[in-house]
Amino acid sequence: MRLKHITFTGIDSKTDINRLQEIIELYPIAEFGVLTSYHWQENGNRYPNPSMFSKLAKITPHLSLHLCGRIAHDGACGLWPRVNDHVGFCLPIFRRIQLNIAERSDNPKQCCSAIYGHQEVIIQARNAEGIDIYKNTQGNRNFITMLLDKSGGRGIESPLEVFPSHRKIGYAGGFSPDNIADRLSFLMENVKTGGFWIDMESGVRTNDWFDLDKVVKVLEICEPIINQYQNGVE
Repeated sequence: MRLKHITFTGIDSKTDINRLQEIIELYPIAEFGVLTSYHWQENGNRYPNPSMFSKLAKITPHLSLHLCGRIAHDGACGLWPRVNDHVGFCLPIFRRIQLNIAERSDNPKQCCSAIYGHQEVIIQARNAEGIDIYKNTQGNRNFITMLLDKSGGRGIESPLEVFPSHRKIGYAGGFSPDNIADRLSFLMENVKTGGFWIDMESGVRTNDWFDLDKVVKVLEICEPIINQYQNGVE
């Protein structure tokens, strides 16, 4: 099926990890993203203490790590031991690692020097015209994918722009329980859409805390749409 993951980014210190497990059992397509930076203490609820990451090991196949700020630069430059030290040597528990370097000038060829070969590296881009970093990774041995996020994690809804590619593409920006049905159907129906995932952050928060009720609501809305296209009805 073309839809590979539905990523909910922003696990925080109040998130019930046992309930995460229950959600995954019901909806295996769910993935949970964790934001981190070297200055996580200054960045609010969305950036939990890295000391809690080891508790997430039980949902490893459904985890992604989103590196922001200087730590994203270090990842792009291949300084993975430094990154791993910051996350309490828990880097291997994350199946996918996102480098939020859309506005930086890091050398994209270095993104493939990760020592954790089983992990997928995601590069963030703000628009389909500005994906030189992604294009420059063609031919590299590691699994590089791109997240097209016009809002940069701010939850600002904008028209979806499908980017045709033989690689998996992520779409983010303003997804919420209120619009997920229309936006997912658009991506499913567009003949240009290849393998893809969707990522939402602000749309599944309440008072800036990660809201698992909203996560479940999104998944409940998506399930019949996914089944419709999985059964070949387009």
